[in-house]
Amino acid sequence: MPRPREEPAGPVASTSAAGAPEHAESAATLNARGLRCKAAAQYDEGRALYQRALSLLERAPVPDRNDVATIYHNLGGIEHARGNYAAGEPFARRGLEIRTSLADADPLAVAADMVALAAIVDGQGRYDEAESIYLEALRVYERSPLADPSDVAAALNDLGALYAQRGLLDRSRDLLERAVTLKQRALGPRHPDVAVTLNNLALTCKRRGELARAAALYAEAVDIFEIALGADHPKTITCRANAARCAAARGTLG
Repeated sequence: MPRPREEPAGPVASTSAAGAPEHAESAATLNARGLRCKAAAQYDEGRALYQRALSLLERAPVPDRNDVATIYHNLGGIEHARGNYAAGEPFARRGLEIRTSLADADPLAVAADMVALAAIVDGQGRYDEAESIYLEALRVYERSPLADPSDVAAALNDLGALYAQRGLLDRSRDLLERAVTLKQRALGPRHPDVAVTLNNLALTCKRRGELARAAALYAEAVDIFEIALGADHPKTITCRANAARCAAARGTLG
């Protein structure tokens, strides 16, 4: 299951290309609609909305570079969600490049861009590079008392899932358990982002041979996904398939 950080809905300025307020189709409105499309797995529509937002921003007399960076971040996130990691990497890198070039760059926004890039690099199997980026982002979060716990949890989730891929199962379990706790506190226990981490924790438990715990975690994740996203959402389908494989493994071991 893809392990993207969920992109922030803003800040993207609600202005037209001429710099005046634009209520019908502002970059902020387009960005927010793109986020909703991504959540609903309507990826083509989401990408088109982000591209229209980017066009509006770049036609402005003085484009807000933070907002431009956010749209590039979100374009990368759409491609990550689709599993098109190579296609998403230039967007993620461009967003991070723009953000870090700003004199007043917000370190927490930079860290979020780093996590998004790391997830795309991770998806291409470049685990050493991805781990290094995740760890640097986590260091930024740890230095800031203003870090959003859900952002910290997203980074822990992604790094924990990477460690599972590399067979570092104790590290994976510890990070994913921390991520679950943070997400439940920040988002509530029934949020689909919680289910993403429950799925990843279940995978780690399965690989550790803890099949009963894995099955329980998968069941909880499927239930959350079905209620929050629907039975036919890609995340629900993937998690349900994972649960079925876990059940088959338990049956085989009898």
